[in-house]
Amino acid sequence: MSQWFGQTFRKVHKLYVSPQWAMDQGLRFDAAQYAESLEAAAVDCLELYCKDHHGTCYYPCSLGLPHPRNILGELLPELKRRNIRLIAYVSVCFDNYALGLHPEWRMVNYLGDPYKLRPFYMASICSPYTDFVLQQIDELAGNYEVDGFWLDIIPLARDVRQDLWMIAPHPIPDYSLYAQKCYEAGTGEKLPVQPTPEEADRIFEFMTAKVDDFLNRAYAVIRGHLPEAVITYNAAGAPGDPIDSGDLISIEGHAPEYVRQSFNARWAKARGKPFEILTAGALPRAELGGGWNGFDQKPLAFLELENAIALAHGGSMVFGQAPFANGATDAAQFAGLADVFGQVRAIEPWLTEPTGASDIGLVMAPKPRSASNLWGLMLDGAESFHDALIDMHLQYDIIQLDRDLSPYQLIILPDQAALGDAELEKLRAYVRGGGKLLASGCSSLWDENGERRADFGLAGVFGVAYQREAGSEFVYLRLGEGDLAKAVTALPILIDQIALQVRASSGQVISEFQMPESRRTEATTILWGDAAPDESKTLPGIVRNQYGDGTCIYVAAPLRSRGMPNVWVKRLMGVLAEGLVERPILKTNAPAGVEVVLNRQKGRTVAHLLNRYRGSVDRPSFDDKGISLRDVEIELDLSRTATDRVSRVYIAPDTALDFVIDDGKLRTTLPELDLHAVLVFE
Repeated sequence: MSQWFGQTFRKVHKLYVSPQWAMDQGLRFDAAQYAESLEAAAVDCLELYCKDHHGTCYYPCSLGLPHPRNILGELLPELKRRNIRLIAYVSVCFDNYALGLHPEWRMVNYLGDPYKLRPFYMASICSPYTDFVLQQIDELAGNYEVDGFWLDIIPLARDVRQDLWMIAPHPIPDYSLYAQKCYEAGTGEKLPVQPTPEEADRIFEFMTAKVDDFLNRAYAVIRGHLPEAVITYNAAGAPGDPIDSGDLISIEGHAPEYVRQSFNARWAKARGKPFEILTAGALPRAELGGGWNGFDQKPLAFLELENAIALAHGGSMVFGQAPFANGATDAAQFAGLADVFGQVRAIEPWLTEPTGASDIGLVMAPKPRSASNLWGLMLDGAESFHDALIDMHLQYDIIQLDRDLSPYQLIILPDQAALGDAELEKLRAYVRGGGKLLASGCSSLWDENGERRADFGLAGVFGVAYQREAGSEFVYLRLGEGDLAKAVTALPILIDQIALQVRASSGQVISEFQMPESRRTEATTILWGDAAPDESKTLPGIVRNQYGDGTCIYVAAPLRSRGMPNVWVKRLMGVLAEGLVERPILKTNAPAGVEVVLNRQKGRTVAHLLNRYRGSVDRPSFDDKGISLRDVEIELDLSRTATDRVSRVYIAPDTALDFVIDDGKLRTTLPELDLHAVLVFE
């Protein structure tokens, strides 16, 4: 039912928000004009606010705060006449109108203080509010033949960091009267006021089951009227989603976090569902909702780059668009969308259903439900390696351990803390059979249920035994005087993470940690810096181990790449990975700010080159005088592309390039890379 979504790439998320206090509510909304503008901008799917966080309904409904205009009813037939699909947006647990009338429906802490995100209260999933919102959904689905539903503010993740992931948290515990009664009825126990970690695990599972039940009820209501409707929700299929029941993967990701948008897209690409990355169309302001309701649309280069990131992985970048509260929309917004989507139309045949052509499998195996307190740690590790790999132009897939590992020359296990026995055996068999593993931090110290092991589950593969945490907030890594130091740095690398103290068993220590002379305190600071390394206090830092016919390199600390303090750590990550890939499928002279994504698609090989310099926040491109690159060389190992022979190389849609093939390697040069080039080998 959702396959059409993966065949279309020109989508808009329309935030029609017009609360009671707004001037001239809806007076300037013109459905025909709006639909014509969307058609002229080449939009093929509109996600439309049908109920917002204020509780305002933009269609006639027996419940909720009515809007003066039936926005949905007026716009839907105009869109259908133009073959533009419509997905209905419904705000679920943010509803200030309903929660103002019924404060007892609010999610609260044990003191009775309501959970609130900026101006909006959150409804308790255990309260009668669920029946209230399901009736609203029932009336919408029963009266309007929309193509799908997009449900927002579903409480999903535990201990979520909103600065990183736009996913609604489920605060533990919800101590509303309804939640207390629900928990006691379901478990026979009182809801703890100050839960222990074990109790918090049980509470999160109980509440997640209630959310799961609500979603299933919503699906049944919608499909009772619209059996072919596509249904998804905000953060559906994201690494922190403990339910993962949407028809689509829908993850927010915002400029200038281009690396994170790429991570979102690469993660979603391997999940087997159509996906969208949603971004505000306006310039972001974190304190005002990330730009969702702004009117100052991003410069064209920003929009184009964000769009290209999703397209390179076979997904859609869905742009937010905010009309004024009176219903009018600035014509310049449509002009910007037309510029972006007009370019997409020309290359759509080279975008659908790609699969990665990769040397490396980057493991991201979160257990956001069974090991809910560890998913953020596992995510940080995987995203950091993602950051390092794209700068090195190494080709990789983000994978889980339910797939065949044999196609990969290298598997990276970045702080994947919670791994089950079957996953461990999969990795052991891979390395034993001749594979290469690069692992870091606390990988395999917990099982799939979040239970701590006495030692690494992969201790034999790592060649070390776990002893304890190192006892300092940071350590220095010395790479010695060999090739690794030459490729990275001979300087002491400050790793601003809590390292692990391990004992080498079968492994060979190739680099050591040096502990600082003292812990980080105001009393021992060296001016404003950290204490110097103590050469007499060392621990194993990087360990190489032969396991069967394969090799493992283990780094006994979390590795993080974000920001200037981590540049040497990021370089180390990339160099370690590069050194373990003997025959890279692709090489290029492109600089680190260019992301290269190699795909197999319909019997051909397609390389996307994305120039992130064009989206520089400090030096934005407002015209065609932005930073373009010349003479970008590409070398492709044809024996590893699954393309039997190549008779033509071109930039989609039809710009031919010269190429040579020598000893199974194809070499070609891209004369100029502006922002996004789709290079096709067939």
